[in-house]
Amino acid sequence: MSDDSFENLSERKRQILLNAIEEYIQVATPITSSNIRNKCCTDLSTATLRNELNALEAMGYLRQLHTSGGRVPTSKGYRFFVNTMMADVPMDKNVLGQIHQVFEQRTVYLGDMINEIADIVSKATSYPTVVMLKGFEKLTINNVKIIPLLTGQALILIETNSGVINNSMNANLDMPAQTYIDAGNFLTRTFAGHTVADMIKGMNTYRDDMDKELFEYKAIFDTLIVSLNKLIDTLTENNILSKGELQLLNAPEYSDISSAKRVIDVLQNPEEIEQLFDDDVDETGEVSFKIGAEIPVKDLQDCAIARADYQVGDESVASIGIIGPQRMDYAKIAGALKFVVGEFNNLKALTTASKGEEDEQKSQ
Repeated sequence: MSDDSFENLSERKRQILLNAIEEYIQVATPITSSNIRNKCCTDLSTATLRNELNALEAMGYLRQLHTSGGRVPTSKGYRFFVNTMMADVPMDKNVLGQIHQVFEQRTVYLGDMINEIADIVSKATSYPTVVMLKGFEKLTINNVKIIPLLTGQALILIETNSGVINNSMNANLDMPAQTYIDAGNFLTRTFAGHTVADMIKGMNTYRDDMDKELFEYKAIFDTLIVSLNKLIDTLTENNILSKGELQLLNAPEYSDISSAKRVIDVLQNPEEIEQLFDDDVDETGEVSFKIGAEIPVKDLQDCAIARADYQVGDESVASIGIIGPQRMDYAKIAGALKFVVGEFNNLKALTTASKGEEDEQKSQ
């Protein structure tokens, strides 16, 4: 919903509505004229404020719970609040500090890091967090290492423009360790700058055309192709992580177990979760919100969902979503999501810089 639909609000109505929603987000207490007067409008009489609240209710921004009770924001009211707030998203220092620490002590394995981030964001915001992984096979390769282990396995490390994809494969203990290392070097020289999918497809072609010098790589490539295809299938089939479902029970809106159960059931349903991430985001790092009826899943239409995508080039590698009541703290959540995506982009820049320094050292 664009800002144009809110042009009929006077400046006074805008300020009353913003303060009313902010207060409701913080304390979950119905909005009254006396509360608003104490918070922001001491120069207005209670009667004037009551008239303004009546007008905001008639315009669809607020609704009254009971005839003699206070008001609560509607989905339209929350949408106005979000559109206004997103122009200047504040950062919650405690949340950002926890996230930054994960990146400081990071594993370079993208899947592990996303799992950690989902857990931290869920705990920090007190709402369930969902991460959908996608497009791993489209990441661009920087380096490939195959490291034989004493256990009869070989570790596969594929450094991409977004982190390291790691997996293992069966190894032939009769084959010299250097052969596996040389095979990794060959793959780096051949496929650096290409996607993981290109490498898997290309290995089949190279395997069939290998001359005697490279013949010993055939067995390694056969096993490696099978291993990588299984990895991509696994990432495709198990591409949704959810954390913190039970945190919903801490929100007043879900004190009724049946209400919380409807949301938790959705979080356990991959097909419904995928609907939340079907549409593309316009810009890397931008946080978007769906509120109420804007959400395509019926059982979540009394909720709000914040989402940000981590993209590499034109490809979305992961979508991160936070699900909570419409009363969620939009500023805190938006700040956390923007920071997470920014830290991923910083990590990508550091990886690129590190690779550039290595190449420079090799050329000297």
